[in-house]
Amino acid sequence: VLRDAVRRAPLPSLSGLCYEIMGLAWFLGVTAGLAVLSLLFDDLSLVSQAVGPLFTIPSVMENVDALLIAIPIVFVAMRIAAGLATIASEGVGQGGGANAWRAWKLGKRATLSSIGIAAQIFGMMTAATLVLLTPLVFFASVVGKDTLGLFGVVLSGLALAFMLVYGAALGALHELSMASLVRHNRGVGSAILHGWRLMRARPLSGQRMAAAEFSSRIIVVGLAVTIGRVAGWAWGMSVLILFGALVGGLRCHAWSLAYPRIGGLARVQPSDGTE
Repeated sequence: VLRDAVRRAPLPSLSGLCYEIMGLAWFLGVTAGLAVLSLLFDDLSLVSQAVGPLFTIPSVMENVDALLIAIPIVFVAMRIAAGLATIASEGVGQGGGANAWRAWKLGKRATLSSIGIAAQIFGMMTAATLVLLTPLVFFASVVGKDTLGLFGVVLSGLALAFMLVYGAALGALHELSMASLVRHNRGVGSAILHGWRLMRARPLSGQRMAAAEFSSRIIVVGLAVTIGRVAGWAWGMSVLILFGALVGGLRCHAWSLAYPRIGGLARVQPSDGTE
């Protein structure tokens, strides 16, 4: 799959970058959950101490302008990502016109559904973050983080480990749902349910794909965050854009190739890029 994906994928490409942005729904869900926690407890340091150093707790009020800029960019990325997924489902490689403009035209039909799938994954991850971490932060606020000692470290580690495993599963579910969506013109709920059934039918394959999906995204995001902290946010964003452009197209084609191998049905309607 990886060898075929490398041969087909546009590297680097704007369409690949958009696909990478689309797939960050679960990671953005974690970020949103942590932001809500910071508002609920009105103490960034308390939340940071409770969840540990793995995540940076965002300050909502300091990032309003960034959110206003990011929202239209994400919507555009969703359409292009849906178009690239459609191109990949047709078995078209980079020589066959897998560019951002063609992806933009092909993605029109599936734009709202792709946004809906991303919103579902985002909401599920946000809810999981709040359910797992709110009791922990509340407990720390009552008795104090220092009082918890080793017990607090163990609780925090278990909660974060479960949250990351759940995020990995949601990442794989997102990819399979998109593959199902562009092939069969499904609704949002139907595509997600179909992706979940595929993961349950082939649990070992699903676990391997989830691990690959999670590790690759963590490497890209983690490297960008690390460089951003050391050299400034502009450098971190540049790294995120560069690696996203390189990895996104590869990821899209890899999931498209894997989809029929784990039980997904062949495409039922060809796409000609017209309405």
